[in-house]
Amino acid sequence: MATKKKYDFFISYRRANNGTVCGSFLVGLLSDYNVFYDVDSITEGKFDEQIRKALENTERFILVVTEGAFDRPEVPGKRDWYYEEIGLAIETVGLDRITPVIFSGTFNEDVLPPSLKGRGLRSCQTVKYVAEYAKYFKDEFYNHFGLNNPSSSKNVDSPTREQVEDDDYDNEEYDDEDYYEEYEYDDIEELKQEAAKGNHAAQNTLGDCYFDGEDVRKNYKEAVRWYRASAEQGNSCAQYSLGYCYYMGNGVKVDNDEAFRWFKESAEQDHSTAQCYVGHCYYNGFGVKKSLKEAVKWYRLSAEQDDPEGLNALGNCYYEGDGVEQDYKEATTLYKKAADQEDAIGQFNLGTCYYYGDGVKENTKKAYELISASAEQEYDEAIKFLEENEF
Repeated sequence: MATKKKYDFFISYRRANNGTVCGSFLVGLLSDYNVFYDVDSITEGKFDEQIRKALENTERFILVVTEGAFDRPEVPGKRDWYYEEIGLAIETVGLDRITPVIFSGTFNEDVLPPSLKGRGLRSCQTVKYVAEYAKYFKDEFYNHFGLNNPSSSKNVDSPTREQVEDDDYDNEEYDDEDYYEEYEYDDIEELKQEAAKGNHAAQNTLGDCYFDGEDVRKNYKEAVRWYRASAEQGNSCAQYSLGYCYYMGNGVKVDNDEAFRWFKESAEQDHSTAQCYVGHCYYNGFGVKKSLKEAVKWYRLSAEQDDPEGLNALGNCYYEGDGVEQDYKEATTLYKKAADQEDAIGQFNLGTCYYYGDGVKENTKKAYELISASAEQEYDEAIKFLEENEF
Protein backbone atom coordinates (compact mmCIF):
# COMPACT_ATOMS: atom_id res chain seq x y z
CA MET A 1 0.00 0.00 0.00
CA ALA A 2 1.41 3.39 -1.06
CA THR A 3 2.21 5.83 1.74
CA LYS A 4 0.38 9.15 1.66
CA LYS A 5 2.86 11.96 0.91
CA LYS A 6 3.05 15.02 3.14
CA TYR A 7 2.75 17.49 0.24
CA ASP A 8 0.37 17.32 -2.70
CA PHE A 9 2.49 19.82 -4.64
CA PHE A 10 5.97 21.34 -4.51
CA ILE A 11 6.15 24.69 -6.39
CA SER A 12 9.60 25.73 -7.58
CA TYR A 13 10.18 29.27 -8.87
CA ARG A 14 12.95 31.76 -9.46
CA ARG A 15 12.58 34.77 -7.19
CA ALA A 16 13.57 37.11 -9.99
CA ASN A 17 11.85 37.35 -13.39
CA ASN A 18 8.35 37.68 -11.80
CA GLY A 19 8.58 34.14 -10.45
CA THR A 20 7.25 35.11 -7.04
CA VAL A 21 3.94 36.55 -8.26
CA CYS A 22 3.33 33.61 -10.60
CA GLY A 23 4.15 31.12 -7.86
CA SER A 24 1.75 32.89 -5.50
CA PHE A 25 -0.95 32.71 -8.18
CA LEU A 26 -0.57 28.91 -8.39
CA VAL A 27 -0.63 28.63 -4.60
CA GLY A 28 -4.00 30.39 -4.72
CA LEU A 29 -5.33 27.83 -7.21
CA LEU A 30 -4.18 25.04 -4.88
CA SER A 31 -5.50 26.54 -1.64
CA ASP A 32 -7.35 23.29 -0.80
CA TYR A 33 -4.15 21.22 -1.01
CA ASN A 34 -0.92 20.85 0.95
CA VAL A 35 1.68 22.86 -0.94
CA PHE A 36 5.38 23.32 -0.28
CA TYR A 37 6.14 26.76 -1.63
CA ASP A 38 8.15 28.97 0.68
CA VAL A 39 11.74 27.77 1.05
CA ASP A 40 12.17 30.35 3.82
CA SER A 41 10.21 27.93 6.00
CA ILE A 42 13.37 25.80 6.14
CA THR A 43 15.08 26.98 9.28
CA GLU A 44 16.85 23.86 10.57
CA GLY A 45 19.34 21.41 9.12
CA LYS A 46 21.24 21.56 5.85
CA PHE A 47 19.25 23.34 3.16
CA ASP A 48 19.83 20.77 0.40
CA GLU A 49 18.94 17.87 2.70
CA GLN A 50 15.71 19.59 3.74
CA ILE A 51 14.78 20.32 0.11
CA ARG A 52 15.39 16.67 -0.80
CA LYS A 53 13.29 15.55 2.17
CA ALA A 54 10.42 17.82 1.08
CA LEU A 55 10.62 16.53 -2.50
CA GLU A 56 10.65 12.90 -1.34
CA ASN A 57 7.39 13.68 0.46
CA THR A 58 5.76 15.38 -2.57
CA GLU A 59 3.23 13.92 -5.00
CA ARG A 60 3.73 16.43 -7.85
CA PHE A 61 6.31 19.05 -8.76
CA ILE A 62 5.31 22.29 -10.50
CA LEU A 63 8.03 24.36 -12.14
CA VAL A 64 7.16 28.06 -12.57
CA VAL A 65 8.70 29.23 -15.85
CA THR A 66 8.79 32.97 -16.57
CA GLU A 67 10.56 34.96 -19.27
CA GLY A 68 14.30 34.85 -18.60
CA ALA A 69 14.10 32.21 -15.87
CA PHE A 70 16.69 30.07 -17.65
CA ASP A 71 18.88 32.96 -18.83
CA ARG A 72 20.96 33.28 -15.67
CA PRO A 73 24.59 32.38 -16.43
CA GLU A 74 26.38 29.79 -14.33
CA VAL A 75 28.54 31.42 -11.65
CA PRO A 76 31.55 29.34 -10.49
CA GLY A 77 31.26 28.43 -6.83
CA LYS A 78 27.64 29.67 -6.54
CA ARG A 79 24.78 27.19 -6.45
CA ASP A 80 21.62 27.83 -8.45
CA TRP A 81 18.77 26.27 -6.51
CA TYR A 82 16.31 26.67 -9.36
CA TYR A 83 18.32 24.23 -11.46
CA GLU A 84 19.16 22.02 -8.49
CA GLU A 85 15.50 21.65 -7.49
CA ILE A 86 14.67 20.53 -11.03
CA GLY A 87 17.40 17.86 -10.89
CA LEU A 88 16.31 16.67 -7.44
CA ALA A 89 12.66 16.58 -8.56
CA ILE A 90 13.48 14.38 -11.56
CA GLU A 91 15.36 12.06 -9.21
CA THR A 92 12.83 11.95 -6.34
CA VAL A 93 9.35 12.85 -7.63
CA GLY A 94 9.75 11.34 -11.08
CA LEU A 95 9.61 12.83 -14.55
CA ASP A 96 5.97 11.89 -15.16
CA ARG A 97 4.92 13.95 -12.13
CA ILE A 98 6.70 17.16 -13.12
CA THR A 99 4.77 19.94 -14.85
CA PRO A 100 6.33 23.20 -16.05
CA VAL A 101 3.77 26.04 -16.03
CA ILE A 102 4.87 28.67 -18.54
CA PHE A 103 3.96 32.33 -17.97
CA SER A 104 5.13 33.71 -21.29
CA GLY A 105 3.80 33.81 -24.81
CA THR A 106 7.23 34.12 -26.39
CA PHE A 107 8.98 31.43 -24.34
CA ASN A 108 11.22 29.08 -26.31
CA GLU A 109 11.00 25.57 -24.88
CA ASP A 110 14.47 24.81 -26.22
CA VAL A 111 15.92 26.27 -23.01
CA LEU A 112 14.10 23.68 -20.89
CA PRO A 113 15.99 20.57 -19.82
CA PRO A 114 15.47 18.04 -22.68
CA SER A 115 13.38 15.73 -20.52
CA LEU A 116 10.82 18.51 -19.80
CA LYS A 117 10.24 19.77 -23.34
CA GLY A 118 6.64 19.53 -24.55
CA ARG A 119 5.30 18.88 -21.06
CA GLY A 120 4.37 22.43 -20.08
CA LEU A 121 1.06 24.18 -19.45
CA ARG A 122 0.88 27.72 -20.79
CA SER A 123 -0.90 30.22 -18.56
CA CYS A 124 -0.86 33.65 -20.19
CA GLN A 125 1.34 35.80 -22.34
CA THR A 126 2.28 38.49 -19.87
CA VAL A 127 2.63 38.46 -16.11
CA LYS A 128 0.63 41.71 -15.96
CA TYR A 129 -2.54 39.80 -16.84
CA VAL A 130 -2.05 36.76 -14.61
CA ALA A 131 -4.99 37.58 -12.33
CA GLU A 132 -7.36 38.36 -15.21
CA TYR A 133 -6.39 35.36 -17.32
CA ALA A 134 -6.64 33.07 -14.29
CA LYS A 135 -10.32 32.32 -14.76
CA TYR A 136 -9.67 31.08 -18.30
CA PHE A 137 -6.64 29.01 -17.28
CA LYS A 138 -8.23 27.27 -14.29
CA ASP A 139 -10.06 24.58 -16.24
CA GLU A 140 -6.93 23.61 -18.14
CA PHE A 141 -4.91 23.59 -14.92
CA TYR A 142 -7.34 21.51 -12.86
CA ASN A 143 -8.02 19.09 -15.72
CA HIS A 144 -4.31 18.49 -16.20
CA PHE A 145 -3.95 17.34 -12.60
CA GLY A 146 -7.34 15.60 -12.42
CA LEU A 147 -8.58 18.00 -9.75
CA ASN A 148 -12.05 19.40 -9.14
CA ASN A 149 -12.38 23.06 -10.10
CA PRO A 150 -13.97 24.79 -7.07
CA SER A 151 -15.33 27.57 -9.29
CA SER A 152 -15.70 26.29 -12.84
CA SER A 153 -15.41 28.84 -15.61
CA LYS A 154 -16.81 26.59 -18.37
CA ASN A 155 -19.58 29.05 -19.15
CA VAL A 156 -17.15 31.88 -19.76
CA ASP A 157 -15.99 32.61 -23.29
CA SER A 158 -12.21 32.61 -23.22
CA PRO A 159 -10.44 35.54 -24.85
CA THR A 160 -7.81 34.93 -27.47
CA ARG A 161 -4.18 35.33 -26.47
CA GLU A 162 -4.09 38.40 -28.70
CA GLN A 163 -6.88 39.96 -26.62
CA VAL A 164 -5.05 39.25 -23.39
CA GLU A 165 -1.84 40.72 -24.76
CA ASP A 166 -3.58 43.79 -26.22
CA ASP A 167 -3.18 46.84 -23.98
CA ASP A 168 -6.75 47.86 -24.91
CA TYR A 169 -8.22 44.65 -23.53
CA ASP A 170 -11.09 45.46 -21.14
CA ASN A 171 -9.51 44.66 -17.79
CA GLU A 172 -11.21 46.43 -14.91
CA GLU A 173 -8.80 45.17 -12.30
CA TYR A 174 -5.80 46.79 -13.96
CA ASP A 175 -7.40 49.84 -15.54
CA ASP A 176 -9.07 50.97 -12.33
CA GLU A 177 -7.94 54.40 -11.11
CA ASP A 178 -7.50 52.90 -7.64
CA TYR A 179 -4.90 50.39 -8.87
CA TYR A 180 -2.43 51.44 -6.19
CA GLU A 181 -4.86 52.08 -3.36
CA GLU A 182 -4.69 50.05 -0.16
CA TYR A 183 -6.76 46.86 -0.22
CA GLU A 184 -9.58 47.11 2.32
CA TYR A 185 -10.35 43.93 4.24
CA ASP A 186 -12.48 42.80 7.16
CA ASP A 187 -10.69 39.57 8.00
CA ILE A 188 -6.97 38.79 7.83
CA GLU A 189 -7.67 35.31 6.43
CA GLU A 190 -9.68 36.87 3.61
CA LEU A 191 -6.72 39.15 2.90
CA LYS A 192 -4.31 36.20 2.82
CA GLN A 193 -6.57 34.33 0.40
CA GLU A 194 -6.79 37.28 -1.97
CA ALA A 195 -3.03 37.78 -1.80
CA ALA A 196 -2.45 34.10 -2.61
CA LYS A 197 -4.71 34.43 -5.65
CA GLY A 198 -2.36 37.07 -7.04
CA ASN A 199 -4.25 40.26 -6.15
CA HIS A 200 -1.44 42.84 -6.17
CA ALA A 201 -3.24 45.28 -3.84
CA ALA A 202 -3.96 42.53 -1.30
CA GLN A 203 -0.34 41.39 -1.51
CA ASN A 204 0.90 44.91 -0.80
CA THR A 205 -1.50 45.35 2.12
CA LEU A 206 -0.54 41.95 3.54
CA GLY A 207 3.09 43.06 3.32
CA ASP A 208 2.17 46.17 5.32
CA CYS A 209 0.45 43.99 7.93
CA TYR A 210 3.57 41.86 8.40
CA PHE A 211 5.84 44.92 8.39
CA ASP A 212 3.80 46.76 11.05
CA GLY A 213 2.57 43.73 13.00
CA GLU A 214 -1.06 44.61 12.30
CA ASP A 215 -3.46 41.62 12.67
CA VAL A 216 -0.44 39.28 12.38
CA ARG A 217 2.84 38.86 14.23
CA LYS A 218 5.47 41.26 12.87
CA ASN A 219 7.66 39.44 10.37
CA TYR A 220 9.90 41.43 8.03
CA LYS A 221 10.74 38.39 5.89
CA GLU A 222 7.05 37.76 5.21
CA ALA A 223 6.60 41.46 4.51
CA VAL A 224 9.38 41.31 1.92
CA ARG A 225 7.86 38.20 0.36
CA TRP A 226 4.49 39.86 -0.24
CA TYR A 227 5.93 43.22 -1.21
CA ARG A 228 8.00 41.45 -3.84
CA ALA A 229 4.99 39.55 -5.22
CA SER A 230 3.06 42.81 -5.55
CA ALA A 231 6.04 44.85 -6.79
CA GLU A 232 6.68 42.40 -9.61
CA GLN A 233 3.15 43.13 -10.83
CA GLY A 234 3.99 46.82 -11.02
CA ASN A 235 2.37 48.05 -7.80
CA SER A 236 4.24 51.30 -7.07
CA CYS A 237 3.52 51.24 -3.31
CA ALA A 238 4.96 47.74 -3.01
CA GLN A 239 7.95 48.71 -5.14
CA TYR A 240 8.68 51.59 -2.77
CA SER A 241 8.23 49.37 0.31
CA LEU A 242 10.47 46.66 -1.10
CA GLY A 243 13.10 49.28 -1.89
CA TYR A 244 12.82 50.58 1.67
CA CYS A 245 13.37 47.07 3.07
CA TYR A 246 16.59 46.78 1.04
CA TYR A 247 17.56 50.33 2.06
CA MET A 248 17.11 49.67 5.79
CA GLY A 249 17.87 45.95 5.93
CA ASN A 250 14.38 44.92 7.06
CA GLY A 251 13.90 41.22 6.30
CA VAL A 252 16.80 41.24 3.82
CA LYS A 253 20.44 42.27 3.87
CA VAL A 254 21.08 45.92 3.08
CA ASP A 255 21.51 46.14 -0.69
CA ASN A 256 21.78 49.65 -2.08
CA ASP A 257 21.64 48.46 -5.68
CA GLU A 258 18.32 46.68 -5.11
CA ALA A 259 17.02 49.57 -3.04
CA PHE A 260 17.77 52.05 -5.81
CA ARG A 261 16.29 49.74 -8.45
CA TRP A 262 12.93 49.43 -6.70
CA PHE A 263 12.79 53.08 -5.62
CA LYS A 264 13.41 54.09 -9.24
CA GLU A 265 10.67 51.80 -10.62
CA SER A 266 8.21 53.23 -8.10
CA ALA A 267 9.36 56.82 -8.63
CA GLU A 268 8.86 56.53 -12.37
CA GLN A 269 5.20 55.85 -11.60
CA ASP A 270 5.09 59.16 -9.67
CA HIS A 271 5.20 57.67 -6.18
CA SER A 272 6.21 60.81 -4.30
CA THR A 273 8.08 59.22 -1.38
CA ALA A 274 9.94 56.89 -3.73
CA GLN A 275 11.01 59.96 -5.71
CA CYS A 276 12.44 61.39 -2.51
CA TYR A 277 14.37 58.17 -1.82
CA VAL A 278 15.76 58.13 -5.34
CA GLY A 279 17.02 61.58 -4.40
CA HIS A 280 18.57 60.19 -1.21
CA CYS A 281 20.35 57.52 -3.26
CA TYR A 282 21.82 60.13 -5.61
CA TYR A 283 22.69 62.43 -2.70
CA ASN A 284 24.63 59.68 -0.86
CA GLY A 285 25.80 57.61 -3.81
CA PHE A 286 23.79 54.57 -2.72
CA GLY A 287 23.39 52.13 -5.61
CA VAL A 288 24.16 54.86 -8.14
CA LYS A 289 26.91 57.39 -8.81
CA LYS A 290 26.63 60.34 -6.44
CA SER A 291 25.10 63.44 -8.04
CA LEU A 292 23.72 66.39 -6.09
CA LYS A 293 22.16 67.72 -9.28
CA GLU A 294 20.19 64.48 -9.79
CA ALA A 295 19.30 64.41 -6.10
CA VAL A 296 17.77 67.89 -6.36
CA LYS A 297 15.87 66.84 -9.49
CA TRP A 298 14.19 63.94 -7.71
CA TYR A 299 13.63 65.87 -4.48
CA ARG A 300 11.89 68.54 -6.51
CA LEU A 301 9.60 66.01 -8.19
CA SER A 302 8.64 64.71 -4.76
CA ALA A 303 8.19 68.20 -3.30
CA GLU A 304 5.96 69.22 -6.21
CA GLN A 305 3.54 66.56 -4.98
CA ASP A 306 3.73 68.09 -1.46
CA ASP A 307 5.40 64.99 -0.04
CA PRO A 308 6.74 66.04 3.41
CA GLU A 309 9.97 64.07 3.01
CA GLY A 310 10.57 65.59 -0.41
CA LEU A 311 9.81 69.09 0.87
CA ASN A 312 12.26 68.71 3.75
CA ALA A 313 14.96 67.16 1.58
CA LEU A 314 14.73 69.90 -1.05
CA GLY A 315 14.60 72.49 1.73
CA ASN A 316 17.82 71.06 3.16
CA CYS A 317 19.50 71.38 -0.24
CA TYR A 318 18.56 75.07 -0.41
CA TYR A 319 19.61 75.57 3.22
CA GLU A 320 23.05 73.99 2.71
CA GLY A 321 23.54 75.00 -0.92
CA ASP A 322 23.79 71.39 -2.08
CA GLY A 323 23.20 71.12 -5.83
CA VAL A 324 21.54 74.55 -5.86
CA GLU A 325 22.51 78.07 -4.86
CA GLN A 326 22.07 78.56 -1.12
CA ASP A 327 18.75 80.25 -0.38
CA TYR A 328 17.46 80.35 3.21
CA LYS A 329 14.18 81.96 2.16
CA GLU A 330 13.38 79.16 -0.28
CA ALA A 331 14.36 76.62 2.36
CA THR A 332 11.92 78.08 4.89
CA THR A 333 9.15 78.17 2.26
CA LEU A 334 9.61 74.44 1.70
CA TYR A 335 9.89 73.65 5.41
CA LYS A 336 6.66 75.54 6.04
CA LYS A 337 4.78 73.44 3.47
CA ALA A 338 5.89 70.32 5.34
CA ALA A 339 5.15 71.84 8.76
CA ASP A 340 1.65 72.83 7.62
CA GLN A 341 1.01 69.09 7.19
CA GLU A 342 2.00 68.62 10.86
CA ASP A 343 5.18 66.87 9.78
CA ALA A 344 7.51 66.66 12.78
CA ILE A 345 10.70 67.18 10.77
CA GLY A 346 9.22 70.11 8.90
CA GLN A 347 8.11 71.67 12.18
CA PHE A 348 11.60 71.28 13.64
CA ASN A 349 13.36 72.61 10.54
CA LEU A 350 11.11 75.67 10.32
CA GLY A 351 11.38 76.19 14.08
CA THR A 352 15.18 76.32 13.97
CA CYS A 353 14.99 78.82 11.11
CA TYR A 354 12.88 81.09 13.34
CA TYR A 355 15.29 80.51 16.22
CA TYR A 356 18.37 81.58 14.25
CA GLY A 357 16.62 84.04 11.90
CA ASP A 358 17.56 82.10 8.77
CA GLY A 359 15.31 83.13 5.87
CA VAL A 360 12.75 84.61 8.27
CA LYS A 361 12.78 87.24 11.00
CA GLU A 362 14.08 85.81 14.27
CA ASN A 363 11.17 84.85 16.51
CA THR A 364 11.93 82.66 19.53
CA LYS A 365 8.26 82.36 20.49
CA LYS A 366 7.36 80.96 17.08
CA ALA A 367 10.47 78.77 17.20
CA TYR A 368 9.43 77.33 20.57
CA GLU A 369 5.89 76.58 19.38
CA LEU A 370 7.11 74.73 16.29
CA ILE A 371 9.92 72.79 17.96
CA SER A 372 7.63 71.85 20.86
CA ALA A 373 5.02 70.56 18.40
CA SER A 374 7.75 68.46 16.80
CA ALA A 375 8.91 67.16 20.19
CA GLU A 376 5.35 66.16 21.07
CA GLN A 377 5.56 63.80 18.09
CA GLU A 378 8.69 62.34 19.73
CA TYR A 379 11.11 63.67 17.14
CA ASP A 380 14.48 63.18 18.86
CA GLU A 381 16.22 66.20 17.35
CA ALA A 382 13.45 68.47 18.62
CA ILE A 383 13.56 66.97 22.12
CA LYS A 384 17.33 67.39 22.25
CA PHE A 385 17.12 71.00 20.98
CA LEU A 386 14.64 71.97 23.69
CA GLU A 387 16.91 70.47 26.35
CA GLU A 388 20.04 72.25 25.10
CA ASN A 389 18.72 75.71 24.20
CA GLU A 390 17.06 78.55 26.10
CA PHE A 391 13.94 80.38 24.91
